[in-house]
Amino acid sequence: MLQRKIKADPFILGGTFVVIAILVVFPLTLLFLNSFKFDGAYTLQNYATVFQAKRNYTALFNSLKLGLFTSLFSILLGAPLAWLVTRTNLPFAKLFRTLFILPYMIPPFIGAIAWSQLLNRRNGYINRLIQSIFGIEGYVFNVNTMPGLIWVMTLYLYPFVFITVAGALERMDPTLEEAARTCGSKTMKIMRDITLPLVAPSIAGGALLVFASSIANFGIPALVGMQGRVFVLTTMIYSYMHSGGFNGIATASALSIMLMAISVGALLINNFYLKKKQYTLISGKSMRPKTLDLGAWKIPCLIVAIAIVFVAVIMPFFSIGLTSLLDAWGADITWENLTFRNYRYILFEYKLTKDALKNSFLLAISAATICMVLGSLIAYISVKTKIRGRKALETIAQIPYTIPGTVVAIAMILAWSGNYGVNLYNTFWILLVAYVAHYVAFAVRTTSASLEQIHTSLEEAARISGGSWLTSLKDIVVPLIRPGLVAGWFLIFMPTLRELTMSILLWGPRTVTIGVAVFEMQEAGYVQISAAFATLLLLIVIAGNLLVKWLTRGKVGI
Repeated sequence: MLQRKIKADPFILGGTFVVIAILVVFPLTLLFLNSFKFDGAYTLQNYATVFQAKRNYTALFNSLKLGLFTSLFSILLGAPLAWLVTRTNLPFAKLFRTLFILPYMIPPFIGAIAWSQLLNRRNGYINRLIQSIFGIEGYVFNVNTMPGLIWVMTLYLYPFVFITVAGALERMDPTLEEAARTCGSKTMKIMRDITLPLVAPSIAGGALLVFASSIANFGIPALVGMQGRVFVLTTMIYSYMHSGGFNGIATASALSIMLMAISVGALLINNFYLKKKQYTLISGKSMRPKTLDLGAWKIPCLIVAIAIVFVAVIMPFFSIGLTSLLDAWGADITWENLTFRNYRYILFEYKLTKDALKNSFLLAISAATICMVLGSLIAYISVKTKIRGRKALETIAQIPYTIPGTVVAIAMILAWSGNYGVNLYNTFWILLVAYVAHYVAFAVRTTSASLEQIHTSLEEAARISGGSWLTSLKDIVVPLIRPGLVAGWFLIFMPTLRELTMSILLWGPRTVTIGVAVFEMQEAGYVQISAAFATLLLLIVIAGNLLVKWLTRGKVGI
């Protein structure tokens, strides 16, 4: 039987370009154009409004200050911890390595809620403990300040520095340090003259990632900063969007362009710096760097490591868990005031939380599946074909993930609110489109890495045997990259399940998500109920991470 001459691949591959243009290029172009639109005309009035308002300067200054200080403290915390677990004989180093990364797994807005409960100036657990011990009236700590904002942000972003520096230290060529040690150099001199310069690019890279993430974060500034009237760019954009009217959206668009420029600029500097600072970390010989004996410092370092885990991991978990069991927020911690009623309420009685669970799981499953299909096609085009413009397609697909979620959300509102024939506003679909656009980069990266390991001869053999492009894809490529596809699916499922930054601007009366529900309950003062829902989300996130590690045999996950 003769095969059909119509080939599926030109239509599928061409359709991929069209989908990315609709998902990414169209909304971001509208955002850029809308930032210049005022009263139906294109002008610089929106930017003039932005730069004339003192509060916008304050928000910009606060964002930069937050990014810079968070980056600095992340270096001071993350780099030494990475050195301790990779280059010294610290007891339980492998366990501590996992525990130090654990804050990265916790949704930042849940960390913000935990620290609001711990350091709240009225009912914070730490303030109440200090008052009861020392008899002090009034509060000692107030998290709703810029220092409090920097504190919380550092605790949840320092793993960026820790991960990058730990990787660099493990890959380092040990011969230079051994040569210096043979010549009689002391440990501190070796670290200053050899180790530090070699890992400096990784430290800088991690710090720039922290900077970009901190200025793009919405959950922590909203839950910690806004209560103390400390506004940054993301929360200022949120307030403009909620002020209503077209002018508010236009001004928010102009601020979004500013925020995007700062965030993308930091990432470009990161890439440029790392490209210019390519030191040789791996030699031809298979050697591990020598482990430093801490000697008398072993016990003090162990105590410091335990203290950091206690502050960054145990205290927030304990705070959220304890609050979720309280009968009323602010009540005395006694057996009589502890109850599981909050969990029963959110799971079986409260319609908001039941809808949030249903919507978030449906969105996460749908977004992860669509992202993997679309991302796999993009990765295949980029890695396995010679189509002109394939690298541009891959780059465009990854742009939304490099810019703040707030910016992506506004772009989606402008594109899909009915002005161009399609109205998805306040529906399930606008959330799904935003999730797919923002997270498809995960699918592209994970699938590209898997596809690069498959030799082209396998597909060529299938073609010679009469198989079509779709046949070779279905019977050869997909089975070989299935582990990567599964890992990529879960890597998208977990962040979309807990997403807040985009959802807070896109949700409607029937499309509340888990992140939005926790945020709204916290803002409304239902502290113990939001804590119960946040605890449930934490358990889901931890279980999901363990499942990913099991499916990938420890290659992916914390």
